[in-house]
Amino acid sequence: MSTNKLDSEKATDNKGIISVALSKITVSSFNPRKAFEENELKELSDSIRQVGVLQPVLVRPKGKKFEIVCGERRFKACVQAELKTIPAIVRSLTDDEALEIAITENLQRKDISPIEEAIAYKRLADTGRYDVANLSVRFGKSEAYIRNRMKLNDLTENILKLVNDDVLSISVALELCKYSAEAQTDIYKKHLSDNQNYSYENWCKLTSKEFIRRLENNYCSDLSRYHFDKSACEVCHFNTNAYTLFTEKEGKCTNVICLREKNKLFLVETCKKAMQENPDIEIVLPAYRRGNNDDVFAELEEQGYTLNEYNVISFPKPPEMPEREQFEEEDYDEAIEEYYEDCTYFEEDKEKVETLISEGKAKVMLTVDNNELVKCYAIIPQIETQASANTNESDIIQKLEKQDRRYKEIAVENIVDDTKKYIRETEIPQSDFTELEESMLYFIMLEELKRKHLTLFLDNPKDKWHLTDKEKVIIISNLTEEQKTVIRRDFLVKHLSNTYGNCSKSVLMLEFARLHFPETLTETENKYNGIYQKRHMRINEKKEALNKVNEVQEVA
Repeated sequence: MSTNKLDSEKATDNKGIISVALSKITVSSFNPRKAFEENELKELSDSIRQVGVLQPVLVRPKGKKFEIVCGERRFKACVQAELKTIPAIVRSLTDDEALEIAITENLQRKDISPIEEAIAYKRLADTGRYDVANLSVRFGKSEAYIRNRMKLNDLTENILKLVNDDVLSISVALELCKYSAEAQTDIYKKHLSDNQNYSYENWCKLTSKEFIRRLENNYCSDLSRYHFDKSACEVCHFNTNAYTLFTEKEGKCTNVICLREKNKLFLVETCKKAMQENPDIEIVLPAYRRGNNDDVFAELEEQGYTLNEYNVISFPKPPEMPEREQFEEEDYDEAIEEYYEDCTYFEEDKEKVETLISEGKAKVMLTVDNNELVKCYAIIPQIETQASANTNESDIIQKLEKQDRRYKEIAVENIVDDTKKYIRETEIPQSDFTELEESMLYFIMLEELKRKHLTLFLDNPKDKWHLTDKEKVIIISNLTEEQKTVIRRDFLVKHLSNTYGNCSKSVLMLEFARLHFPETLTETENKYNGIYQKRHMRINEKKEALNKVNEVQEVA
């Protein structure tokens, strides 16, 4: 084996171990271990000062120096111990050989972290000489174990740090890596970042079981609820069927951002196609929608389609015939009777709707609900049914003005939504607290104003229970010091009194009471501390009695 003939080399035995100057050694870029515990490094450094380096490092020639292949921790400890040389074995190795040896040596450590392990397996697989089966044999791990560890490479940087810092468990990490990078980023910002430390929405301290449950509820959707072409979803690695042993009919999607976008595009095209095929039918906004498919309506309006708002009504649905195997004999007979009765009601309701439509009192429409285009109807006001076919010019102008107001509302809603996200996610520059911000604070604190204090702010507060937003805006524009004090104290009372037991918030609440009601608090403390003292004395008496019994038994 050939080695560089450097001044720093000095053979120490006949086993190929030489003494190399620390100044001639460089660390490698391919070492999978990036973090070294300072306490452990110091312990090793102290040990080396006393007994020396017990195991030589492995290096390879690199120009006029040597590059570490294995033993970077020992090298760092020697530098810390202020040694001049270190025992080393020198081998001429290619980059691939050095990488493989370094990774293999690190994977055999007992204290290797799951993330380091994941990176190491991936780097070996990336060489092209290993697959999961080869890695399983080489390191004596199951193929499932290797696959699970390699999945950790799909975690985003922020979540990786939380796993390395032991904030998130490995079971949670393995669940998170099933989700897209976009979903992980959203999860981190809303539920794991420093901004959420004191929020109910913070998930960092949840049990693994509860964390995974919230993930599934908020970021995982059953594909069977969607009606677009899902052939691509069958082989997508964000489909739960790709990584679970017991596959479901269509699986669940863990990339909700992609899912919502596909669903939106599908429903928008479905609506446009329906309007092209039947220009007389109208696609409308349901007046009492609850955020369901609002993105579809917004996209249609963005593309220039006019969507009027109606109190839409679903068409009567025929009842379902009960299946015999689901009932006991007597229960089935009763279910059949109810079914035929429901059929009668259905026919009556259906006839009523058809009559309304035929008389021009109701109009057939389409809307989007539960991820599909559905047929519905709306009752048309009589003034509209009696209107002539020649709609006058003023009616058209009113309709256009209403449409324009709606477009303005959409613009404001989008501005507000985007600004909310920006404020939540962006660090506020450090500066003095402004008068405007102080006014905003009082606006918020007015939410907790006691009813009896309304007289300080309103001329005639009779029968009023709270302030409207408009009234709050007027109030904060001209607050007196007395009013400010009342607002702040009512706010404190509301939040301090919402406490329980012996906690920091309770301590603050008691200090607040001591400040304003010292005599009442003293009476309360004396009352309950007195009860405690009596109970405490009885417990001590029982303990003394037990001790005397024990002493008698010991003497006997």
